[in-house]
Amino acid sequence: MTGTTGDDGRVGVPPPQHNLATARAKAVESLQSQSDEQMVWLGARRAGDVWRLPVLSSIFEIDTSTGQVRVDGQDVRPMWQILALHYLAGRNRPQDRPPETTFANLPAARTYAGVYANRVNRRLCATAGRDRQSLDTAASFVGAEHVEGADAALEARFFPRVPLRLLWYAADDELPPSCTLLLPATIESLLCVEDIVVMSECFVSRLSGGAF
Repeated sequence: MTGTTGDDGRVGVPPPQHNLATARAKAVESLQSQSDEQMVWLGARRAGDVWRLPVLSSIFEIDTSTGQVRVDGQDVRPMWQILALHYLAGRNRPQDRPPETTFANLPAARTYAGVYANRVNRRLCATAGRDRQSLDTAASFVGAEHVEGADAALEARFFPRVPLRLLWYAADDELPPSCTLLLPATIESLLCVEDIVVMSECFVSRLSGGAF
């Protein structure tokens, strides 16, 4: 699953619709055989006929029989939908780790590091991270907390078992702003590399005010 992010920070130009439909169908099939115990471990909670999953500062409602994913009564976009389904279909239970590693240092991700830097880090610095005021506004939008580090640092939980830490460095007379997004070292036990890229793009989109 891949996607691109426009200059406004919104996820766009998805792959052909049949690819998304195939990915969604496979995710729903996998999710339907998931145990309730694993769903709870992943941070979801049953509410009647749906499961409620915290995503940043919002709550997704997932119908495991159909794969429908909604937030505030509205269907979420396909990228968000498939990402949530993939996360909840995961069978592994890796040890909780703080977000201390970069995408480039993940074992299966190194060959994608340059693409990731363009689609995530540089895009963020051109939108929500262009200055400190914009970053502070973005933090409140996704429910992130300010922590120590760099010129500014934020922590947020994308999914209950997926904490993220953003290190941001202000521009100076010679260089534009820059940033590093840190991930837990065990994230590949929860999401594949393609999903990690899309998750990071979606995080940038949401920081920039993009809709689910």
